[in-house]
Amino acid sequence: MDIMLVVNRMIQLFVMIGVGFVVARANLIQENFNQHLTKFVLNLTMPCMIISSVISSQSHQLALRDIMLSTILLVFILPLFAYLCIRLLSLKKHQGLYMFMMMYPNVGFIGFPLLQSIFGVESILSTAVINMGFNLSLFTLGIIVMTYGQNQRPNIDIKNLLSPGVISSLLAIFIYVLKIEMPQVIANPISLIGSMTTPLAMIIIGSTLSVYKLKDIFSDIKVYLFIIFIDIIVPIIFFPFISLLIHDTMIQGMTFIILAMPVANGAVLFAKTYNQDEFLAAKTVFISTMLAIVTIPLLVYLFLI
Repeated sequence: MDIMLVVNRMIQLFVMIGVGFVVARANLIQENFNQHLTKFVLNLTMPCMIISSVISSQSHQLALRDIMLSTILLVFILPLFAYLCIRLLSLKKHQGLYMFMMMYPNVGFIGFPLLQSIFGVESILSTAVINMGFNLSLFTLGIIVMTYGQNQRPNIDIKNLLSPGVISSLLAIFIYVLKIEMPQVIANPISLIGSMTTPLAMIIIGSTLSVYKLKDIFSDIKVYLFIIFIDIIVPIIFFPFISLLIHDTMIQGMTFIILAMPVANGAVLFAKTYNQDEFLAAKTVFISTMLAIVTIPLLVYLFLI
């Protein structure tokens, strides 16, 4: 793995985030633009990207055992680890929010484009399967966690489990297993629409963060300590287990990098919905995304090269 490729990709992603930030600050987009664009990406371009990945990589054999082990580590073991950390730290405020931010790295908006750029198009279907586990967890366990420590009853909507991301992942697996070949007149438009995901996702992150003052975002030392813990120390703690349990080198690298991902920007939406500190979520997302330009290449250099 070329470390400069990782650095270059991270810089490119952050430049696109900066474009979204500047465009939103310059009032070149309407107030509800971010909300509508998010729905557009989650409901159309990302599902197309997932389906196009399996169309263009029919010959690639999925390491199903290692993908399942990766999913277990990320979707089941990581939440348990997050719960134990919160209990040991004895936090008095925002316990559910901190736990949520530990549990859900930004696989959807940053994971897909970054892993694709590092490991190639073959990684998208594997990422989609893992992300399907995250999606199912997000709208069940994620809601329970976000209301942790509050006198609030979790409201779990089963309809959220059948999101376009989950449906497209299942469809991609179906196409892969049955080796269905699509005509180019259909496959090419799906691929072109899917290729819009990366720039649009980065612009969404930038425009989301543009509503906050930079001075307020960068002044909280606790946020930096928390990010160092979840984006550097946690991946290092999990690395021996990843190396021991997962044999496929690509899945090893993907699992490790996912653990090092910035906090999912869904934390902001969930914080707002479940009466948590929305600004704490937003600045953690912003700073962790910014620092990922350094932390992810550093971890890749130390552990994967």
